[in-house]
Amino acid sequence: MISKRIIIVLTFQDGVLFRTKQFHPDYRYTDNFVGNKDVDEIVLIDVSKNKSNRVLFYKAIQRIAKSCFVPIVVGGHINSFDEINKLQDLGADRILVNSIIHTNEKLVLKITNYFGSQFVIGGIDCFLDNEKYKIFINHGKTQVKISIKDCLKQFKKCKIGEVLVQSIERDGSLRGFDNKLNNFVKKNTNIPVIACGGAGNWDHFIDAFKRSKVDGLCTNNIYHYSEKSLRLIKNTLLKKKIHVRPE
Repeated sequence: MISKRIIIVLTFQDGVLFRTKQFHPDYRYTDNFVGNKDVDEIVLIDVSKNKSNRVLFYKAIQRIAKSCFVPIVVGGHINSFDEINKLQDLGADRILVNSIIHTNEKLVLKITNYFGSQFVIGGIDCFLDNEKYKIFINHGKTQVKISIKDCLKQFKKCKIGEVLVQSIERDGSLRGFDNKLNNFVKKNTNIPVIACGGAGNWDHFIDAFKRSKVDGLCTNNIYHYSEKSLRLIKNTLLKKKIHVRPE
């Protein structure tokens, strides 16, 4: 049986780690805990407005990679092979792409053909508006006129190996995952799906794994003040017959 994954998402603005709310940095944190072995993967996302201070994000990746014992995924402002090679040199194991899927589909296909499908995670950032999900790119700033189903077809065409679906509306809300959204994405693709946005306590993880078929769940904000309970939640999930990597 394939284990369900618990993943940490860390967001950086100009090299500084921030908590986010609806994709806007709103509280600064320190990142001295990222070597924790209890998580299954760490995702680092550069949410800076532009690449003028990109070197600060590079330093953050390098610093984290030196003390990290789990795979590292890097996303944000990735739009060339040179950038990917740079991120690999710094310690990235995989990449997360979003905007370029919609602006440069040919490049994404070249990336997956060269590095392999499992190297690339495709991001879908959704906002629930009047009972309809709208997809955004550029860190939630630009709406894309495409449905979730058509977006997933685009992922298949580009040979993307995994989906990271994020609820913009739930991000930082601490109200729990959008399981309706997560289930919809999972039902319309045959590749692994990981979900992010809304976790406020570890019960939300139990609820989401029970109610949705996603392959992994991410947390950003609650990890900053509940790191020590990661082992507890994994043990609890196992007792609930949710198969995760044991400690």
